[in-house]
Formats: sequence, C-alpha cells, structure tokens
Amino acid sequence: MYRLFYKPEDAVSGDYIPFFWEGTFHLFYLKDWRNAEKYGEGIPWFKVKTQDFYHFEDAGEMIPRGGREDQDLCVFTGSVIAAQGKFHIFYTGNTPYLEEKGGVQQAVMHAVSDDLEHWTKAPKDTLIPAKQYDHHHFRDPFVYYDEAKKNYVMLTVSRKNGEELYAGFTARYVSEDLKTWRDDGVFWAPNLYHTHECPDYFKMGDWWYLVFSEYSDQYATRYVMAPTPNGPWHMPGDDVFDGRAFYAAKTASDGAGRYLFGWLPTREGNKDEGNWQWGGNLVVHQLVQQSDGTLGCKLPESLNFIWQTAAEYPGAAELQNAEGRQALRLFAPQCGAYRVDLTLRFKEGTRQFGVYLGQDEKSKAGYKYEFLPEEGLLEFRKMAWISNEKGLNRAVCIEAEKELRLTLLVDGDACVLYVNDTYALCARMYEPKGKDIALFVAGGQVRLLSARLLELKA
Repeated sequence: MYRLFYKPEDAVSGDYIPFFWEGTFHLFYLKDWRNAEKYGEGIPWFKVKTQDFYHFEDAGEMIPRGGREDQDLCVFTGSVIAAQGKFHIFYTGNTPYLEEKGGVQQAVMHAVSDDLEHWTKAPKDTLIPAKQYDHHHFRDPFVYYDEAKKNYVMLTVSRKNGEELYAGFTARYVSEDLKTWRDDGVFWAPNLYHTHECPDYFKMGDWWYLVFSEYSDQYATRYVMAPTPNGPWHMPGDDVFDGRAFYAAKTASDGAGRYLFGWLPTREGNKDEGNWQWGGNLVVHQLVQQSDGTLGCKLPESLNFIWQTAAEYPGAAELQNAEGRQALRLFAPQCGAYRVDLTLRFKEGTRQFGVYLGQDEKSKAGYKYEFLPEEGLLEFRKMAWISNEKGLNRAVCIEAEKELRLTLLVDGDACVLYVNDTYALCARMYEPKGKDIALFVAGGQVRLLSARLLELKA
C-alpha cells in the first residue's frame, strides 16, 4: 500500500481530472484494472477526495463505462466545470467498435450533476469531430468560461486527416448553453507533435498558460505561455515539468496555490527493464512561478507537515576526488516511505555528483539521482553490472558554489526528487539491493551542509 502516491488497491489510475470545490480537491480519474476477463472491457471514471494530498477518501465510481454499442465504452479524459447552477463533466467517449457501422472512435460527451457525486449522462449533447479531422484523435475536452466574450470555450485534442507526422493541434469550440458547440478554429498548432493530449488552460499572475502532454516520442507534460489570453504562445527553453515518468498532468487551484496532478507509470512485470505502461500512481507537484513567468515545481506545502525527524547527519562534510568517485553513506531508512532533505554546494568544474538510494552497503548496487552540471542534466539510473534500463533525465540549471536544496521522497518503488523548489524528476525502482542513502561525487568536489532523514508521523 502506498502512503504518499495514491493508487487504487485493485487497479491503476491515470489522467487525473482535478476540480476544487468548497475546500476539497475532487480528483476524478480513469481506472484500469488491466483484467478485462474479470472486470469487463472498458474504462470508467472514479474519484478520490483530498484536502492535503496525503489523506484520501475514495468516492467510488462517477461515470460508468458503456457497452460495445455505446460511444463511451471507455470514458476517457475531460474536465469539470460549475455553470448554470449545476456541475458539468465533458469527457471523451471512446470505442473502436462503431467504425464498422459508420460511427467514430472518439467523440466529446456530456454529464451533469447537482452534487459532484451523482452524474447523469446527456448523450444527446455528444459532439462529433468534423470530417476533416481524424476521429481517432478527438479527445480530452477542457471547458472554461470566457468572461470577455461571454461564452464557453472548449479546447480539444485534434489532428488533421492524413499521414502527416506532426499534424496534431489544439482545437477550439464555443457554446452559449453547454449543449451545442460550433467549431471556432485552431487555438494552437505548432506543427511539432503527433498529438497534444490533455490540454489545460489557466492564468497565473500576468501570464496565460496552456499545459499539454506530448503524445509523440517524448511522452512529457509541457507548457507554453502567452501575455494575452489567445497568444502569441511562447515556448520557454525548459518547457517540461518532470520527465518520462510523469504524464497527462492537469492543474487546479485552491485560491492560494496551483497544483499539477499527473501520474507515475508502472513498468511491465514490475521490473526495472520493463516497458512503461499506461496508468500508475498519482503524483502532485505544486507550481512555482518565476519572475520571468516560467514555471517550476516543488513539493506541495501541505506535505511538509506529515513528517518527523528520524536522523540527522552530524555536521558538515566534504567529498573530493578529481580522478574518480568518492561517496559518503548518510542513512539507512528502515521504513517503506521516507523523505531525505539535503543542502550542499558543488565546486566549479565538478563533473558529476548526486544521491545513491536503495544501495547495498557491500556491493554498492542500487539507484542514483545524478547531476551532470556541464551538460545541464539530472539523470536517474539503476546501478548494476549489466542493465538495459536507459534511465530518465531532464534539464536543470544549477550554479556552482551556491546552495543546492534537494528533497527526496520514496514510497515503496516510487520516488521523486525536487531540486531548489524548481525541478522535479519522478522514477520507479523495483529492485533495490539495499537501504542505504549516500552522497557521491566524481571528478570534482561537493560540500554537504546538512542532511536529514524524515519518517511519516504515526
């Protein structure tokens, strides 16, 4: 059972659709049992509720899946909005069985509720993609109210028909009644991706943001930003929130902060070398807006109050090796869920340094989060004699001789490292060889200023 990264006990979860209402985050999600023989075909929406991203209340099924003759055999991603005295969900209805009867694989569908708990489908409101668009890629509606134009806007995943590789774009539809929608053209079409999934749109400070997940070769959640509601859209140099192991993230705000809700995928066979799979655990990052409007991620503030100190490294320490590696064993956590806070500095010219985790004290096999300052990269890798695991990486910008603050969360086989309240990198580690946490450097110098191991309060 996971303590930090929610997952239903009998299934995996994906594509969280967050909605904040009266002090509570309602987290709708797609539930996949990965066992059609036992649980039936298709995917429904379920929901959990939380106020702190630690305590979760299972609210059960929200939108049931249909049958093979229905448009929504699979209830795929969408959004929630409060409007006209009710709550509305717009979601993707997906089934491959209607094509042979002249239907479409994907369409946008509508459900309504008075209480966020009981939902009634409105199949008459179904929106079918226009003929010039690929009906295999018409999904993930995000609906909001445009105060300036006094109408509702729906952003959807779309693709032009044909074989063009990068034909994906974000389409826009408008409506006055949330029932009848008309095509309002292209919202954003960069000609960069096969498809942009799970659009999410919001204003923060003086900037508007469009968040999307790249359904191409990278599988990353990205964003673009604009000084006005409709662009022009600027792609920042570092436009990702995390790495390959964090996907389909959407945002919600409680009025004080804005949070990013994505999922950490499992790996086939629960093996480090297994292929990434659809679905896994919920991971929540808190968004941080920098002075230039760019966005970063940090541990949600509410998760700072669930810990107690288990151990502290006594004093400071210096690691230095110009010709090879030097490591310092810090802790050996005995529990399945823990946190490590580190503060350190590295010297100019240092080739690589980082943190070992799940390490065996004798063989030194385990995993590592490794910084490569000259390459501007943070990587996660398994350490083994031979491994087919390619690892994970993301861009980081860190400066020598300045304090570097690291927060590592581990929950069973799931982990995430936060760097300077700006960068995050999620990972899986299915086969730890031991329990040790260590600091290391190779080809340079690192000074440890403080290190603390924290465990969950009883």
